[in-house]
Amino acid sequence: LNNLAMFDPAFYNPATAAVIDPRTGAIIGGDRLNGIVLPGDGFPSEAQGKIEAAGNPDYQRLFHGLPRGFSETHYTTFEPRLGMAYQINPKTVVRLGGGIFHTRVLLNDSTLLGGNPPIQFKVGVTNGVVDQPAGTQRQNFAFPMTMQDLEFKHPTAYDWSASFQRELPFDVAVDVTYVGRMGLHLQRERNINQLQPGTLQANPGVNVNALRPYTGFGVIRLSENAGRSIYHGLQIGLERRFRGGLGFGAAYTFSKLRDNASGKRAILFNAYDDSGYWGISDNDRTHVINFHYLYELPFWRNQDTVLKKILGGWQVSGVTFFQSGRPLTVWRGDDIAGVGETTPQPWNLVGDPHVADPQFSQGVNKDRNFWFNPAAFAAPAAGTFGNAGRNILRAPWFSSWDIAVFKNVALGGKRRLQLRAEFFNFPNHPNLGDPNSGNPTDAVNGGVSIDPRSASFGRVLTKTSERNVQLGVKFSF
Repeated sequence: LNNLAMFDPAFYNPATAAVIDPRTGAIIGGDRLNGIVLPGDGFPSEAQGKIEAAGNPDYQRLFHGLPRGFSETHYTTFEPRLGMAYQINPKTVVRLGGGIFHTRVLLNDSTLLGGNPPIQFKVGVTNGVVDQPAGTQRQNFAFPMTMQDLEFKHPTAYDWSASFQRELPFDVAVDVTYVGRMGLHLQRERNINQLQPGTLQANPGVNVNALRPYTGFGVIRLSENAGRSIYHGLQIGLERRFRGGLGFGAAYTFSKLRDNASGKRAILFNAYDDSGYWGISDNDRTHVINFHYLYELPFWRNQDTVLKKILGGWQVSGVTFFQSGRPLTVWRGDDIAGVGETTPQPWNLVGDPHVADPQFSQGVNKDRNFWFNPAAFAAPAAGTFGNAGRNILRAPWFSSWDIAVFKNVALGGKRRLQLRAEFFNFPNHPNLGDPNSGNPTDAVNGGVSIDPRSASFGRVLTKTSERNVQLGVKFSF
């Protein structure tokens, strides 16, 4: 039905821009549709009577022959692969490989454009009454817009790896691998209608929408494919296949992932300079260790007695997992930079944030349990962004110890009965929460929204992961 719309700076004419009342922010003149574009060449016949804008001849000027989906469709991509293996001897192999990979953008990213005017105007009612909810007088105000990159290149990954594999005695194999990946054209967002730093401080009392580059609009959120990332990782694995009642494996990863777009909803705090956003990725985990095992208890395993049927045949399996804490950034929730933006902004870094209280321990000296140095952060000067880098802190590390004990009982034919007991976090070891948070969903742009001026700033106040026990019986036939 052609019910998408967005803003395009190429069709914005400053000479006919909307005029904003600097006191109230209301639109008092000019063309409020200036810069809005619709896809294609016109509304289809099916839109008549279903979309109000389709019956308004003034909206025909918003068609400029743009693609029906606004962005270019890329029908072909080049994805070469290269791999080779060399057997040094019967027990040793070296492998090399690389390739280029792409992914497609989901459809629901484009459907967000359906909420833009003139197809759909957003109206807010404040302190209205039932018989006249809009108040005593109708006024037009600047409305927010969303838009997407017209070129919209496919997110692309360049992968390469080199591995050394060796067979060891006792049916054990070891694998040492280096993995690299570079990501280009990653999705992220920025407000192209953001003010320059210090604009609000230089114009006290003036409504923010009267100062924006594209007057007549509030925040204009651009979804662009301009992010990039780089990953380097060392992966070591040790594996013994189950044999003779025993199987086990261990894996260790030491890696670093840096980017300036950890997710498609990552928003730049400075729309005109993304250098301050490059840093450790929200998804980085420096150290990851994993152990898994399966052991058949040897008791009464080879006897045909009543004791074997009752006490024999039990197996123990488990997974033990250790992981570095997730990266954290300390953001401000106010607009100290004066850019007319609600996106969190960084603080100033004035010291070493990694100098934690030496007396820190869970449950001891709770009035001094700082996970990092709270005095390392200070407010930036009004009209400026802080200099604290993104993800310069780490949450406490995470561990998991899960064990299962089970026994399979043959009942004849295909019938089997399994008795099972599972223990999650078997040693009941606590995992510490995030400093002054404890809930990862509190994150904004991959950080923790906390205030250095708070008395609890930098403290770990929560813990999680109590032991859970699950008992089960399974009958197979």
